[in-house]
Amino acid sequence: MIGTNFRLVLGAALLLIVPDAQVIGANEADSRRPIRGEVIITRTNAAWESQQVQEPCILPNPKDPGRLVMFYSGVPATNRNRCFIGKAWALKSDPFTWHQDENNPVFSPGQQGWDSGSIRLDAVLYLPEEDAYYVYYSGTTASIQDRIGLAICPAGADGYSGITPMGIKRVGTQPVLTPEPSAPYLEDMASQAAVLREWNARDLRWDWFMYYSYRGKDGILPGLRLATSRDGKSWTHHYNQKDPRGMGQIFQSTPGAYYEWHQVSKIGDTYVLAIEVGTAAGKRWRPVIAVSKDPATGWAQTDVDALLQTKWEGLYHDDTIYHVATPALYQIAGKWYLYTQACPLPGNGNYIDGHWDLWGFACDRLIPTLPGYESIYIPGQPTAAGAAR
Repeated sequence: MIGTNFRLVLGAALLLIVPDAQVIGANEADSRRPIRGEVIITRTNAAWESQQVQEPCILPNPKDPGRLVMFYSGVPATNRNRCFIGKAWALKSDPFTWHQDENNPVFSPGQQGWDSGSIRLDAVLYLPEEDAYYVYYSGTTASIQDRIGLAICPAGADGYSGITPMGIKRVGTQPVLTPEPSAPYLEDMASQAAVLREWNARDLRWDWFMYYSYRGKDGILPGLRLATSRDGKSWTHHYNQKDPRGMGQIFQSTPGAYYEWHQVSKIGDTYVLAIEVGTAAGKRWRPVIAVSKDPATGWAQTDVDALLQTKWEGLYHDDTIYHVATPALYQIAGKWYLYTQACPLPGNGNYIDGHWDLWGFACDRLIPTLPGYESIYIPGQPTAAGAAR
């Protein structure tokens, strides 16, 4: 989240696998079963993550079809201006039970240079042709991350044990995306990159898309902008001239809200952004969805209250998940899950002082996004067959 000294959670990760969503029918007994949601990584497990755990980037282990790999961030209570990245694994058959590595963290702020102040995890992609993980992260020399960097780690023989401080190597000495200060961008910060790579069959190449948060003339984290690449390393900013407010954002964002960490995926023929949004300048953080039929254009935000955690009947409570942030949707073994960080309502009302754990939620409720776009599964009671179509 955002603070004068440290901008808490929220930034991007990547998606997993996504065939067309199938409606899950429900009989009367099913509709009464409780929504499953539980902490998967507790902040008190280790000192390096003792203030908050966030940004779940989950991938199938490329070397073990029965396992998942997760990269995630943690912030220590002793220095909330610092952030580190760790790893964990789970069985696909049990995506609520995660095993943290005893040698975490595996990636830390640099000893010197542009990311020596703090880092935060943005997105992770696995590239089969390189047999490597591409780890995008935001970094700074101060306390609020204002540049986007890339580190690469060979997957190794088992897809997991090689993810170590020695194995993860920064690409160059400079960030791969910096804020663009010139008009019309007028940015002074760029961070929290959700990254998508898609095969271009016509031109026989990979096209890369980065959706990033920014600060500048338009305010603090007022929406998302686009950058593109041919190799994932050299990026070009794009300004959406069709934004009716003249902000160059990919969709018209909610006025007065903060847009931070987000994840991009594709469900059927629909591109989906799961975004951490703090409406009314962070009064209530929640997951928000935007959809498009094209990764570069045509994005539209759905109802900002559609995934609001207060609607998760039987699960929501002020002292568990008052704020929900860093949302990521994954389909695992035919079922949908939402992974987020969440915290109780802090005693002083300031989310910056929240104690954030990492949660997993079963997604059994199918809801529409926008007309003509795929529906998505979210936490909630199972939807009657066909109801969301």
